Amino acid sequence: MGVGGLFVFLEAYFLVPQNADFFFGTFSQCFGDPRIGLPDQSVQGFEESRRLLSICQQPAFFDQAQWVGMGFLLLCGVAALWYLLHPWWITRDRCGRFPALPSLRSRLLPRFPSEENPDEREIAEYLDQQCRAVGVDPAPVWLLDVSARSSNGLAFGLPWRRCVIIDAPLVSNFHTDRDKFRAVIVHELAHLRNRDVDKTYLAFGIWWAFLLVAMVPFGVLTLRTALSGGPPVIPPGVVQYLVDVPHALGLMATLGVLVLLVRNSVLRARELHADAVAAAHGGREGAMAILRGLLGPATAGRGPARAALARLTRRLGYWPTPEARQRVLREPALLTRPTVWEMAGAGVVAGVFAASADGLVDTLFRLLWGKLNTRAGDLTVGCAIGAGLVGVLAAAVWRAVAVSDLAPRPSKLVWPALPAGLVGGYLAGASLPLITDGTELPATALEEQGFAWLLRTGPVLLAGAACVTIWLVSAARALLPRARSRRALYAVVATSVVSFAPWFAVWYSTRRIVRTNGFQPVLGDAPDLGSSIGWYRAPSEWTGFTWQPLTVLGQLPSTLVGLMLLWLTPLALLLLRDKARGAGAGVRPRVGTALLAGLAGGVSVIAVGVALPFLARAALPPAVLHHPGTRQDAGFPTVYWHTYIALACLAQGAVAAVIAAVARRHRPALVLAAVSVTALAADLGRPLAFAAVGCTRLFGAPVRHCSVPFDPEVLAGDLRTIALRGLLTVIPAALLGAGAGTLARIRMAARRGTRVASGHRGPPRTAAWVTAAAFAVLIAADLAAVALALPADQYVWELWLRG
Repeated sequence: MGVGGLFVFLEAYFLVPQNADFFFGTFSQCFGDPRIGLPDQSVQGFEESRRLLSICQQPAFFDQAQWVGMGFLLLCGVAALWYLLHPWWITRDRCGRFPALPSLRSRLLPRFPSEENPDEREIAEYLDQQCRAVGVDPAPVWLLDVSARSSNGLAFGLPWRRCVIIDAPLVSNFHTDRDKFRAVIVHELAHLRNRDVDKTYLAFGIWWAFLLVAMVPFGVLTLRTALSGGPPVIPPGVVQYLVDVPHALGLMATLGVLVLLVRNSVLRARELHADAVAAAHGGREGAMAILRGLLGPATAGRGPARAALARLTRRLGYWPTPEARQRVLREPALLTRPTVWEMAGAGVVAGVFAASADGLVDTLFRLLWGKLNTRAGDLTVGCAIGAGLVGVLAAAVWRAVAVSDLAPRPSKLVWPALPAGLVGGYLAGASLPLITDGTELPATALEEQGFAWLLRTGPVLLAGAACVTIWLVSAARALLPRARSRRALYAVVATSVVSFAPWFAVWYSTRRIVRTNGFQPVLGDAPDLGSSIGWYRAPSEWTGFTWQPLTVLGQLPSTLVGLMLLWLTPLALLLLRDKARGAGAGVRPRVGTALLAGLAGGVSVIAVGVALPFLARAALPPAVLHHPGTRQDAGFPTVYWHTYIALACLAQGAVAAVIAAVARRHRPALVLAAVSVTALAADLGRPLAFAAVGCTRLFGAPVRHCSVPFDPEVLAGDLRTIALRGLLTVIPAALLGAGAGTLARIRMAARRGTRVASGHRGPPRTAAWVTAAAFAVLIAADLAAVALALPADQYVWELWLRG
């Protein structure tokens, strides 16, 4: 909700005439300076002009940042004040004319029960007993609402003084209907144990703060600007600034509805969890009796439209419907089962944050470094948003797998529905700037693209989320049956965040490209010499392709580490679990098979790479082989290097297909471990292949050089290139291999007349020290590659920061 406030404050800044006059006046003075507007026609002149412009613009952007910061602090202050004052609000009497508003008179809420009163002593002892049973310590202050006509309760109060109000008619149920009395009391105590009081009244406070501090002023400023004849005069050279009142009011209404729905979902979840706790402590029958009395009003006399609207209002309100509460009481596992709407809500919140982060990061970069928002800023914001999205998806998948064996079983569609809901919600929230239609200054790249950015970038994000879900489902199914603590959950969530958040950050930075589609691969340069040879020209272009997301990922140190953690975390946890259980087989034989298959793939790449120079001498004329190439033309040495990388990628795809077809469990982890061995072996075999090049004088060298070239920096860069490009073949090959293996087992089982799982012989066992040594070599190689590439990566990061 604070994210929505930031977005509104950024939009509302230019609606204040004083702000617009100061901001645009500062720009006019800056562009009027001849040292800025008419710099020397040289590199030094342009750099000096840029430096002076950033210094001149500092006051304008500082004023904008100050406006947004003060608005956000005011929003937080009003929300905190409402939370601190909620006990006063609850204990006030209602106004006769406006029941929703409190009066200055206090309600009659005496303390109850009293141990000194013999009639109330039994109730006091019973309440203390329920507090101990639920786990509420210290006990709350019990208050009696003598004027109430219902039989409910209400928990409220600050952390140092919790209170529970008991309606007077409920007291009579202590003797007549003990189950109902216990259900209400335990329900309110569950709110205290779950710390729902703070969450509930903070949600109310944030909603009212957003309404009073953000929405109402934004609407007033929008209407005032429209009635006053429009915005102030815009100086030349500044992006045109137009206030579209319908779009601005639509933005305000959309954000208001979004904040309201998020608040209501939080409150509904708190009520359902309290119902589950009450049912777990023996109050199921009483709780069901209460819910039977709370069934919604009949809609027989209403029209279809009014009845549908009433059902929708009840379903989206902050109080769960009796039908939903009954379902939770019958099946408590429904509480932990994630829903598509839950994921969509989380995605919308992240999308709104992304929409507000664009303008906020622009302002911060101008203040701190005097530059426009750069790729470094996009990657930073993208990592923050990606960490939240991946963490939510990981926790949701873990919960879905945990309850998948409980009745009623969830539909198989839940696995694609979870990432689809998260991605759809994010794209919807991130598209909010598009409905402002120019009310933002300056216009973002998304506004220039329009809604077409959804079709250009949405499928890429959805495909990535599907891959993340596949890994999460596999890891959760492997670890959950034996997980006795939350350490496995924390390890899976942390691994997914560290590994996948940078990928989202790269998508986040690439999506803003306007002139070209950043997600479209670009073929390599065709060689001039040999271009008439068709079979040589086509592989030269395809093996030399570039894809911007992979290029950016290749400069991030966390990329190789993340890929390593994706196979290391689940396999290490499984091996430790098998060791603790004393299992003789477990997962180690399958790990050994995967490592051997990966090594075989790497050896095959080395063999083909060593033979490749001899094949090239027989297939291509010397003029093509000896052409070194230029900046605009790819020579044969470049083509040869690209070909070796492509062979390593194809080998990784073949290994992935074999492992996915043979393995029945832990496929993602085993596939990634196997292709990591293939990539490392192929990378270490590169010096042998280029030694064969030197011996055969393939590139036209005057003297033979049969020594093995060893350059650690080059090997580190090639390892990262092979690992990243290999994913383009590993992912589809693994999917095809898994499907082919499953179909083959089904057909084989049908021919034999047995079940699929019968007659399966496990792979041979592998010594523990062999597995540990292989893991150590892979980890050391990845970490060494990251360390060796840091100097070159640092130079690229400086370029990204310059803007």
